[in-house]
Amino acid sequence: MPDALLFTVFTPTYNRAHTLHRVYDSLCAQTLRSFEWLVIDDGSTDGTDKLVAGWIKTADFPIRYLRQDHAHKHVAYNRGLIEARGRFFACLDSDDALVPDALEKLTYHWNMIPERERHAFYSVDGLCCDQNGKIVGDKFPIAPLDTDLRELKYVHRLRGEKWGVGLTEIVRRYPFPEIPGNNYVPEGIVWLDIAKTFKSRFINEVVRIYYIDDAEPGVTVAKKRDLGAHATGRWHYYLWLLNNDLEYFFQSPRPFLKAAAMLPIVGRFSGQTTRDTFGALKCWPAKFLVLATLPFSVLLYVFNRVKASSQSTK
Repeated sequence: MPDALLFTVFTPTYNRAHTLHRVYDSLCAQTLRSFEWLVIDDGSTDGTDKLVAGWIKTADFPIRYLRQDHAHKHVAYNRGLIEARGRFFACLDSDDALVPDALEKLTYHWNMIPERERHAFYSVDGLCCDQNGKIVGDKFPIAPLDTDLRELKYVHRLRGEKWGVGLTEIVRRYPFPEIPGNNYVPEGIVWLDIAKTFKSRFINEVVRIYYIDDAEPGVTVAKKRDLGAHATGRWHYYLWLLNNDLEYFFQSPRPFLKAAAMLPIVGRFSGQTTRDTFGALKCWPAKFLVLATLPFSVLLYVFNRVKASSQSTK
């Protein structure tokens, strides 16, 4: 089908009219033109609808704008998967941008995967830089690096932002869990699940501009220190990690020790009993790890409650 789109660039947005132009401007500058821009507005009240309507009239590429009641990013993402028309699916946040040849680079490197091996792959991922051109995070040890995300995380232990595109037909099989009353699910629960079956090609070329705003660090640190923040989604993520990836414990123990220590805490914040938590763990090594870290979990929880109580009386 000669007119089929190569890419769906999907952007979930909520009250980001002041930054959404970054995405639009970078798409206008793309050297490869076989793409659509799918914008799912998660209930914005800042005029995002009028802004995008103006771009739809003037853009030389297809733009589709869909609106939903405020249900958060993971729900918008699942809808984006359903609506996507491109062969590849790329989620680009509403405050970021692509370098001008990002889609062209990713297409080239996908096509460089030998055809007889391509069935084992689902994505191509590259590096990110900040708005000043500085690489964000670690580079890959070799390029191209053909591996899966689990190996990248636990064996190579690479840190920092990466960005890429995945085959839509495969990514559609792995939607985010939509949990009633929960507004956040860590993205690793999807990407690590895909990595159990499919590999990616990782390249040491910048494809995404990750804007680091002055206000971001403080907000991020505050959320990380709040043990109850997004408790339900984190409970599901830590549970998934211990049930699925524990085979990598001895190569990278830190994420599993953290998951084991945090699981009872976020479980309590989300209304899960200790019995619920242990019952949801599928193997004895995972149960043992949670038991072994339970004294630390209790101390951490008590310290957090005392700190929260003292702050509320100030």
